[in-house]
Amino acid sequence: MFPNSKRMRTAESSVPRQTNINDLPEVILCLILSLLPLQQQVVASLVCRSWRYLWLQSPDWRLMSSTFPRVKNKRQKFEELVDKVIFFSGRHIRSMKLVHTTYDPSSTRASLWIQHLVGQGIVRLDVNLCNPIPPPLSLFRSETLTELRLGMNNEHIRLPPTVLLPKLRFLSLHRAQFSSAIVFQNLINGCPVLVVLELRQSDITGPEIKEISIPQTTLRVINIDNGYVFRQTKLRVSTANLIEFYCSGINVMGNMHDFESQTSPLVASFDPEEYLFIYHESRRQGFSTTYGIKMSSMLASFHNTKHLFLNDWSIEYLTNIPTPIKFPPFRRLESLTVSMWPNSGHIHVIALSVLFSPVLNRLRVTIPEAFVDRIYGGDRSDYPVPDSGFMEREMVHYHLKNVEIIKKSGVLTDELVLIKFLLKVAVGLHELVAKCQGDPAARKTVRNLIKSYPRRSENVKLSVN
Repeated sequence: MFPNSKRMRTAESSVPRQTNINDLPEVILCLILSLLPLQQQVVASLVCRSWRYLWLQSPDWRLMSSTFPRVKNKRQKFEELVDKVIFFSGRHIRSMKLVHTTYDPSSTRASLWIQHLVGQGIVRLDVNLCNPIPPPLSLFRSETLTELRLGMNNEHIRLPPTVLLPKLRFLSLHRAQFSSAIVFQNLINGCPVLVVLELRQSDITGPEIKEISIPQTTLRVINIDNGYVFRQTKLRVSTANLIEFYCSGINVMGNMHDFESQTSPLVASFDPEEYLFIYHESRRQGFSTTYGIKMSSMLASFHNTKHLFLNDWSIEYLTNIPTPIKFPPFRRLESLTVSMWPNSGHIHVIALSVLFSPVLNRLRVTIPEAFVDRIYGGDRSDYPVPDSGFMEREMVHYHLKNVEIIKKSGVLTDELVLIKFLLKVAVGLHELVAKCQGDPAARKTVRNLIKSYPRRSENVKLSVN
């Protein structure tokens, strides 16, 4: 006897139906796929027909040609992929990172990509095609962009008559060329809420104006990295809320930057480099004082900075100041981190930095391993230094608590003068750490010598390794 079919259907309907992955909302499926590498996303799209275009629905993209190393006709295939992603009409693209290492600079494809993304209302855009590209003028009239990273690769930036990026908070330009300071000023003026400005290997030329002003009260970070950005133009930062300023590269001393008294950033870092043959020739001809005066003048704009980082070239420039009266004061400096090549001139610069920073709390000095190859010893004997009794005078520093001196190669030599000076003047010193290289016997001799120095602070803890 056959069972009642109606009863069977009722029994089956009472069993809970199991949920499978296709029952998930499309937005959840897109989120799951976005967690996979792009190649695996494409492979996953072949699982079923309804997933065929699911991988194209993501609002956030990272497309880099380097992730497709073994593809025939790599440029063509990658550009077809980019076309499919950008021109696919299924979903709005919110952010795009695009790195194309074999892009043909004669192509107009990149301009069309950027133009379409801007027209879609993209929020974050990061484009580096490793070749010069002329970005469309519409890029600099975007009402939605909040972050823009652009690799120009020595292309001159063309701007519309009026730049307007009302929401842009982060601007990073790599190897951008500006035909004049007026063009750059036009770009800055068009970013009223800018928070972070990065200029890497960029160049501003043209004699039209001698000063560029950055007035945005929203600005927090400026990073000028390895370029000739202001070689003919003075940078004037008049914003009152700057927190971090970083400056590095060749010929940083080409001119002086100006920070008004209330705008001194909390953190400042100077990492200049110099052509050795030019520097030595300038010193031989008696022009070396210019280096020290320029460095001192620029640092004087940072007298309210609390944390300062100076590299070995910065200290080298300051050794050319003939008298300590021209040394910049740091009224609010709390921590100082420096790298230096050891000689008497450099030691005096560190000592003066401490004395001209009355609330300095922490000092860290590093002597790099390859300093001998950078500065010729014979050219360093005539450095202007204070009189020979300067380090022996009775001076007091009340706030210095922690000192760390690290030498990457060899035992401590010239640095012993600095250590003796700091132990003598720092009445509140809590800890002094000295690290060096060398055979155990030599380090033991240095350790005993440091421990024999008179100390102004009774509670100082010495650690010599």
